Amino acid sequence: MPRFGITHESGVLRRVLVHHPGRELELANRDPEKHHFDQPVDVDRFIAEHRRLMDALAEAMVEVLDVGALVGGDPRMAKQVARCPNLVFTRDSSVVTDAGAILMRMGLASRRLETPIIKAAHEAIGVPVGLELTGPMTFEGGGFALIEGRVAVAGLCSRTTRDALEAIRDFLFEKDVVDTFVILNLPPDDIHIDGDFAELPGRIALVHIATLEHAPAEFYTRSEAWRASFVGWLREEGWDLLEITNRERRDMAANFLTVDRDLAIHYEGNPRVMREARDRGIEVVQIPGDELRKGNGGVHCMTCPILRT
Repeated sequence: MPRFGITHESGVLRRVLVHHPGRELELANRDPEKHHFDQPVDVDRFIAEHRRLMDALAEAMVEVLDVGALVGGDPRMAKQVARCPNLVFTRDSSVVTDAGAILMRMGLASRRLETPIIKAAHEAIGVPVGLELTGPMTFEGGGFALIEGRVAVAGLCSRTTRDALEAIRDFLFEKDVVDTFVILNLPPDDIHIDGDFAELPGRIALVHIATLEHAPAEFYTRSEAWRASFVGWLREEGWDLLEITNRERRDMAANFLTVDRDLAIHYEGNPRVMREARDRGIEVVQIPGDELRKGNGGVHCMTCPILRT
């Protein structure tokens, strides 16, 4: 079995990179707004809820790789981890493809210390770096998804620069990872697409229609470019759309993590969406997330898949 590689987000999850948080969360409590936390957290409860996520992944037979353990033997890196309260959201600092990892340069300036840590973690587990974004480019992994059909989807928002998306698009085309690259033009107050769109197994798409229809999406192949409705394109391509409401969106209803062809992990709550997923044959393991939610991130945000098959 290979050590790394992702073709789409509903493949069977084999290896995942997480960061089990520690006392660095106290930095976010001192200045929640700077670190994009909704409010201060109970640190011990936050850590305990994150442990439940790691346990759920292990119970699903996923190899769970912890950033802190991977880099902790380097005193310089360990010191840097202690300065990064958002490191728990490992989705944002890198994404893995069949051509290696794409290392991000974060749009939120307070998070730019995370990338060297994640780079060291990838080196420790044998994932080569395929592309590393450099200044002034910015992009965050919560704004990116590889979906079925050799398609990449990326969100253009206040934390994203167009040249970053162009660099990622060119890399994915050059390495023959995708055939289509889609840019979603998000509303001004939006940050990451994983609050508005997610792929589940069986070509099921969770969608927040109002956000995705805010402006026409940009579609690129190696030889063509056009603008169109992303939701309309999904329908034309035969996707089953599971629409979420404004309230469900605020409660992170789209922030699923697919583990297997019939299994996903999510926070507790959102009963209608969970019922709709189960009606489509997907069992959902729900974990406590009242404290984790205060960091403005969900299960998808806290996991960086390394290998899907």
